[in-house]
Amino acid sequence: MAILGPTIQEGQISPIQALPDETLLTIFDFCRVIALECAYPWPGPWPPMWRNLVHVCQRWRYVVFSSPLRLDLRLYYSDRHSPSLREMLDDWPPFPIEICCSNVRGNLIAALEHRDRICELSFELSSSEWEKLARVTEMQMPFPALTCLRLGLRSWSGPVPATLLGGSAPSLRSLYIHSVPFPTLPQFLLSCNDLSELYLQDIPNLGYIPPEAMVTVLSALTKLTCLYIWFDHPYEEIRLAPPPTRAVLPALTEFKFRGVYKYLEDLLARIDVPQLETLSIMYEYKPHAFDISQAISHSLLLGPFHRAEVTFSSFSIIGLYQSEETYSPKTLKLGFDQHQAESFAQMCTLSPLLPSVTELDIGSDDSFSRLHNLEDLRDHSNWLVLFRLFAPVRTLRLSSDIQPFIVSFILSLLLGHTGEGVKDVLPELQNLYLTDRGWRDDPQERATELLIAAGQNSDHNVTVHLLPYRGWSEPFGWS
Repeated sequence: MAILGPTIQEGQISPIQALPDETLLTIFDFCRVIALECAYPWPGPWPPMWRNLVHVCQRWRYVVFSSPLRLDLRLYYSDRHSPSLREMLDDWPPFPIEICCSNVRGNLIAALEHRDRICELSFELSSSEWEKLARVTEMQMPFPALTCLRLGLRSWSGPVPATLLGGSAPSLRSLYIHSVPFPTLPQFLLSCNDLSELYLQDIPNLGYIPPEAMVTVLSALTKLTCLYIWFDHPYEEIRLAPPPTRAVLPALTEFKFRGVYKYLEDLLARIDVPQLETLSIMYEYKPHAFDISQAISHSLLLGPFHRAEVTFSSFSIIGLYQSEETYSPKTLKLGFDQHQAESFAQMCTLSPLLPSVTELDIGSDDSFSRLHNLEDLRDHSNWLVLFRLFAPVRTLRLSSDIQPFIVSFILSLLLGHTGEGVKDVLPELQNLYLTDRGWRDDPQERATELLIAAGQNSDHNVTVHLLPYRGWSEPFGWS
């Protein structure tokens, strides 16, 4: 017989019933935040958490409905997992409405008729469904309560019409556009005075916005805190000289860019970001000349950096962190879509950012098999270029995800098998962290044993820490 716990006798109050309303409300609010984080940035196909809570008992129903603003109570309509629209509207109070659809059908059009209550719209459509949506009359009218808009395409489509939402969204705070050409986006954004998050991901040529036009728009978004720009193969533009004064983005704390370096260079030459905390740059399409001086000048505001991560994946990625802790308040990430040798050379341009780095982590991820020219990683001269950038490093960690041949090569380099040694490669090294995978007759295992012996029997003492292998761990990289 299983014992489940003490039985509540008649007349007794259970522990959960003894909690005051404010404590219950705090618990409910915490659950709401966790659910949102699991769905971010695209909502999941499940009903709001509060609809389960209000069916537990009358008291919980009262607590939930008495705080609609704190708990951000909404009616959620999806074309996959929602009850009928009429049932939803009849059964619940007139809360704001959140819509998430991948098809344009009768129920969606009926839901759009309540545009004065719609606070969030999320569409991930095929090109044919997008064309249907563009013709819906309600989508060409203002949505006064709309705070979040997500537009995504599963296949190519024509441009977003200039009449979308009546051409403006003054209450909008978050805008996500994925693979959707939106030629009139600059004019649309000028109406979004409260916008705090702007994500432009994989935007095709038809939706390309030149750097000078982008800066004009961004300078008007004084509450913008997060910006992500990714244009797919932008056209080559005649590069205009930047103005004598830069536009200030006073609230921007996070900026991510993916694309051609010339676009970013022009953009950074035109803006100041005094509150910047995170700068992530993923360079695509190898240029003839590569100048990241503008990125470095902005990155100096994030330093000094004390920890670095180098990740080998489909991109070569280097991350710099102000703090030695796992979660750093200020972060710079750069990714290079090039051959590995060129990536090593490009990292040399980062030397002004590295004098304070004392911890270095090296890893790889699942896309490692798609790397160009793996032989570049067996060239000891490339590794010397990398390690000499990090001469002050005292702690080196080799991730459990890194390929064994890289570990063996790095250890051989530190042991002096290629003519150098620890003193020549990382003269300040004190601690080396490795993962003990327990592989028999493996070059990594033999090199580890040699390095431990060398560290114990040389004047330059390096402490080797063997960590237990715990299987998959989250790789460093672009996030």
